Amino acid sequence: MKITKQILGIVALGAMSLSQTACQSDSDFLEEHSYQFDDQGMFNSESEIAMAINACYQKVNYLVLGQTHGYHSYMLTGVGLDTYCENNSNDCFSNWTKLTSANGYSRHWYNETFYLVNRANTAIDAIMNKNIKYSTEAKKNELLGEARFFRGWAYRVLAGMFGNVPILDGPTKTIEMGYKPNTRQEIWEFCYEDFKFAAENMATTERAQGCVTRAAADHMLAEICLALGKFDEAIAAASRVIDGHDGDYHLMTTRFGLEAANATDYYGNDISAAKGGAYWDLFRVPGNGSGNTNQDYKVNGNMEALWTSQFKVGQYAAGGSGDAWWRMRNNTMEGDFMSNKVRYAGTTRKLGDATIYLWGDDAACYPVGVQGGSSTKGASATASNRYVANNTRDSIGGGYAYGSNRNYPCRYIFDPQEPGYIWAKATDPAQPGKEDIRGSEIMMQRDWYTPSGRKWSEIYKEAKAREAAAIGTENESVYKLSGGDTIDIFPRFWKFAQNRHPNGDVKECEYEPYMIRIAETYLLRAEAYLAKGLKDKAADDINVIRDRANAPRCTAAEVDIDYILDERTRELFGEEHRFVTLNRLSCNPNCGSYVTSKYPTQNETSSNTLYERVRKYGVSFVNETESSNADKGRMKVEYTKNDGTKGIRYQSNIKPYNYQQPIPDDVIKSNSGAEYPQNYGY
Repeated sequence: MKITKQILGIVALGAMSLSQTACQSDSDFLEEHSYQFDDQGMFNSESEIAMAINACYQKVNYLVLGQTHGYHSYMLTGVGLDTYCENNSNDCFSNWTKLTSANGYSRHWYNETFYLVNRANTAIDAIMNKNIKYSTEAKKNELLGEARFFRGWAYRVLAGMFGNVPILDGPTKTIEMGYKPNTRQEIWEFCYEDFKFAAENMATTERAQGCVTRAAADHMLAEICLALGKFDEAIAAASRVIDGHDGDYHLMTTRFGLEAANATDYYGNDISAAKGGAYWDLFRVPGNGSGNTNQDYKVNGNMEALWTSQFKVGQYAAGGSGDAWWRMRNNTMEGDFMSNKVRYAGTTRKLGDATIYLWGDDAACYPVGVQGGSSTKGASATASNRYVANNTRDSIGGGYAYGSNRNYPCRYIFDPQEPGYIWAKATDPAQPGKEDIRGSEIMMQRDWYTPSGRKWSEIYKEAKAREAAAIGTENESVYKLSGGDTIDIFPRFWKFAQNRHPNGDVKECEYEPYMIRIAETYLLRAEAYLAKGLKDKAADDINVIRDRANAPRCTAAEVDIDYILDERTRELFGEEHRFVTLNRLSCNPNCGSYVTSKYPTQNETSSNTLYERVRKYGVSFVNETESSNADKGRMKVEYTKNDGTKGIRYQSNIKPYNYQQPIPDDVIKSNSGAEYPQNYGY
C-alpha cells in the first residue's frame, strides 16, 4: 500500500525534530553521527532509540490535536455517535451516506495511524536487531515496551475504526503491493501481545515528562482483554493500575493544582472537595503561558493522568500551540464545544421597516457605555447607543474561545425532558447533600451570562413570552422561535472551557487532552465484573467514580452495559475514544450476554450496539425541515418527553455497517498484488 512508501524518512525527520526532549549523555553529544534518512545511519544508541520513540508521541499528538478546527481530530472521540455530533447537518458524521470509501476523513486516519505503526516498528527493529549498548538490560526492555505500546495503540485504533487491516510487525523498507488484511480478532490478539509485553517491562515512572508508563500499558491491556473476552485478565490488568502496583496513580479526591485554594468557581459556585471540586481541578489550567498545565504528568499534583497528549503551550505568537492544519497556531477545542449562543445571540428580524434582535437587546449587546474591542453599534433602534458583543468574554469578564461551534452535544446529555437523560440521578432525596458536579452548573453551565450581564434563562423566558403574545397576530412569524434558532442552545462545558487565556489572547489555549485517566480504568474493570456477572463489584467500582463527583451511589441492580456507557459519558464526555468503545461492543462474539442481553442482534446488516445507541441518542437535526431530513434519509419519530409532552426527532441515518469505517479507495487500488476486500456496505 502506498501509505507505507516514504515512512522511513518521515520517521527519521520526526524523531530529529523532537530530539530536544531526549536525554543524551555528554559522550553521545560529542560523538559524530551520520543522519541519513535510513536505519543504517540512525538509532544506534540508547538516546537515539528514545528519539525514535519520541516521534511516536508527535504522531499521536498530530492525530488528536492536528485539526481541531475541523472534524478529523474528533473522529476517535466519536463525533456523530451517541455523545455529540458535528453542526454541519450535511457532512459525513451527520449524514452518514457521505461516509464513503473516497472520504478524506477515513483516509486521513488510516494513513496517519499506519505512519505511527511504522515509526513504532522502526524503533522496535532497531532495538531488536542492532548491537546497541544500553545502560541496563532492563532499560532496553523498557524502551522496547514503550515502542510496542505505541504499535499496540495504533492497531487498537485501526481495529476500532476499520476492523480489517494488515498486521505489519516490522518497518517497511521496500515497496509492497500485496498486503493481506487481517481480521479484527487477529488484530486484537496482536495488540494483546504488544500491551502484555509493555505491561511486563515498562517502568512505573516516566522516562521524561509526558511519557507513558506501565500503568498506561496495563490500562490498554485491560481494554483489549475486554475485546477478546478475557475478563479475568482484564480485571487483573486494571487492578494493577488501581491498586498501585504500576506506580503512584490514583483518582483525585482532594483539591489540587493552581486553583486548589479557591472555595468557589468564577461564578461563585461551591467547588470544595466535599462537593466534588477535585473533578473541577482536573480540567483547570494556569492560563498564564507558563508552559505547564495541570494535565501534565504529575505537574501540580495531578496523579490521575496516565497519559495526556502534550504540546508546547504559551507559544501562539511563535506558532506552536497545536492545530497543525491551521498554521500551527491555536487550539480551537474550547470554541468547537461551545454554543454560539453562549458567545453571541445577535439574530435579527425585520419588524416592518425596523430591525429587532430576536433574543432582545440584552442578549446581543453590552450595557450602555461598554464597548468591547472592535465591536460596532447595535442594529436595532433600542440598541443604537449600545455595542454588539464581539465574542471575547461574558458579562463579568469570563473569557470566550476564539473560533466557532462545531460540535453539538446529544440532547440526552443536557435536556431533562429527553428520555435517557443521563443526569436523572444527579440528586436523590434518599441521599441528601448529593449533587453530581459533572452535570451541575459548575461543569455544565446551562445558565450562562449574556453580554448585558443577565442570565440566559431570563432572556429565553422573555423570548418565549414574546413568541406566545404574537400568536395570531401579523407579527407571529417575526417572533417565532424555529429549530434553527434554538438548536445550538446548550451548556458551556467547563471541561473544555477556560475563563482566562494565556496573555489575554482568546486565540491561545492550553488545553491538553487526556488520553487515559485512571477513572476510565475503574470503568473498564466495572465492565469486566459485569461480564462475569459480578454486578455488586461493578457497582462498587462505578461508585468510586460517583463518590468523587459527589453523585448519588448506584445499586448493583442498576448496572448493565447501558449504565456503564452512560457513566462513561458522564465521566469522560469528549475524552474517551468512543468510536473504539462502541466498535468493540458491536458485532463481537467475545462479549457475550452482558452485551447481547441489552443489544441481542449483532451484525453489520440489521443491528448492533453502536447503531442502536446512535439511533436512540444521536443528535436530531430538528432545525431542518422535514423534507430536508427526509432527503438525507433521516426518519421522523414522535416520542414522549419526560414531562409527558410530545416531541419530534429525526433519527440519524446511520447504518449498522457504519460501526466501522470504510477502507480508503486508494489503499485498495494500490494493493494490486492481493485482494483487499472493502468493508461491507461501502
